[in-house]
Amino acid sequence: QMNPETKTCQNCKSDFPVYEEDLKFYERFEVGLPKMCPLCRAQRRLAFRNERVFYKRLCDKCKKDMISMYSPNKPYPVWCYDCWFSDDWDATEYGKNYDSKRPFLEQVQEIYNRVPKVALIYVRSVNSEYVNISADNKNSYMLVESSNNEGCIHCYWIQQCQDLIDVSFSHQTELSYDSDDCYNSYRLFYGKGCHSSRESYFLLDCRDCANCIGCTNLRSKQYHIFNKPVSKEEYEKFFKEAKLDSWSGVELMRKKFQDFLQPQPRKFAEIVNAPGSTRNNIKDAKNCVDCFHSYDAEDCRYGEHVWRNAKDCMDVSTAGRNASTIYNSINCGIDVANMICVAQGWSSTSLEYSFNCFNSNYLFGSAGIRKKTHCILNKQYSKEEYGELWEKIIEDMKKRGEFGEFFPAVMSPFGYNETVAQEQFPLTKEEALKQEFKWEDHPRGTYDKGTISWDKVPDSINDMGDLDVTKEIFTCLKCKKNYKIIANEFAFYKNLHVSLPRLCPDCRHSRRFTARGPNRLWHRQCMCLSAQAGDYKNTAKHAHHPEGRCPNKFETSYAPERPEIVYCEQCYNTEVV
Repeated sequence: QMNPETKTCQNCKSDFPVYEEDLKFYERFEVGLPKMCPLCRAQRRLAFRNERVFYKRLCDKCKKDMISMYSPNKPYPVWCYDCWFSDDWDATEYGKNYDSKRPFLEQVQEIYNRVPKVALIYVRSVNSEYVNISADNKNSYMLVESSNNEGCIHCYWIQQCQDLIDVSFSHQTELSYDSDDCYNSYRLFYGKGCHSSRESYFLLDCRDCANCIGCTNLRSKQYHIFNKPVSKEEYEKFFKEAKLDSWSGVELMRKKFQDFLQPQPRKFAEIVNAPGSTRNNIKDAKNCVDCFHSYDAEDCRYGEHVWRNAKDCMDVSTAGRNASTIYNSINCGIDVANMICVAQGWSSTSLEYSFNCFNSNYLFGSAGIRKKTHCILNKQYSKEEYGELWEKIIEDMKKRGEFGEFFPAVMSPFGYNETVAQEQFPLTKEEALKQEFKWEDHPRGTYDKGTISWDKVPDSINDMGDLDVTKEIFTCLKCKKNYKIIANEFAFYKNLHVSLPRLCPDCRHSRRFTARGPNRLWHRQCMCLSAQAGDYKNTAKHAHHPEGRCPNKFETSYAPERPEIVYCEQCYNTEVV
């Protein structure tokens, strides 16, 4: 869009544009122009979500041991799932009257600190231990931001999947391991950015491929090794000799695959069937502008994880499952609508400045409310009383320039280093505290408790013999943290001939996350050249630039200092085979 209005971010001091379409959203939500740039707004929201930093502690109500995303030293009550979702307590018991002489958000913080918090957030999950911010899972373990899955372990953001381990950002995928951003795939191992592929290992950006190893940029291929066609017999011989059932074989193939990828082009962004959409990792969407990881969504702006029929959402971090008209909020989903500045609102409508509320409507400045309507600061009102007080508080907030701005950093219940913000916007402790974020120094995990060294563990999963790995405590080769392998996990490795992981779940997650790239963009020019230059070349003369370097420019998640060769879509499509 031409000639946008420009503002200066009050946080990072950089200039950022405000487009005409942005103004339409602000008018719809009746909020002022944002005071921070899109990146700083995202950072603020993400600092309110702890996804996968867990602690052992006691429930402050029943006193039973539990796993919680809140460390034991947090200064507010934390209850186990059963206690928090029971019907023997009511969050309106913590309600208070509004004091017009004090800032409203200060009063919201007092309510939020008093109301008990649930240790892990999930609903309708059967026989699923340690799942967080998830719904409708069965027989699963350690899932985060995931729903409608069965038999999955150590996964992040998966939907409608079955029997996966160490998989992230995937949809309708089955019997796969250590993969990222895969759709409609089956028995896919060590893959990334693949659709409708099966029975393959070490693939990058392949579509409709089967029985392939170490390949990239292939379409509708079978029996290929490092992008070269082979016979079925040659494939089976290579597969056997590669020893992908062993840790050493996998690590050797991982190194060979990285070497093979070095001269191969990468597409600047992954946008599939998404007209009018910009940023990265977008599929089957329409007019999703400035969004990262979006699918089945429409008319959204400045979002991360906008999915499953999300519509008319702006400045959101996770909005889906029929979410509509959500502004400047985080983790709002399952048939929700009309929310402004909400942190965790499920199956609810018309929420503003509220935390951790379920199955409720018309809440303002409330926390922990379930199955209620017309509450302000956790106190319930009649419809008429609610409307009058709501208008008064909105007027007061607008006078202070607060309305529409997300909660201040000091209101987060987590240390910055516990939250997903640390993944996307890493800070040192000193930097975080300077920006008024919190920091958590409470120890997490165990070290020096290993019961077996890796030289005592067989290299191949097929040579375990009588070793009962479920009774051992392993030590991560990278961070030295201890971890265990549960029975279902070991059965998966045995059945699919996958070697035991020698990195802990956190380091495995970090490896996939790093390979995926951050939710930010850099302005770059296509690296395609019509003749050899440096360490790469384009063997075809592309019609739009028969000589010299391609003139196309774009925004990409590949930072300029990264080694990958990044192409525009025109050049990339010419290279796909």
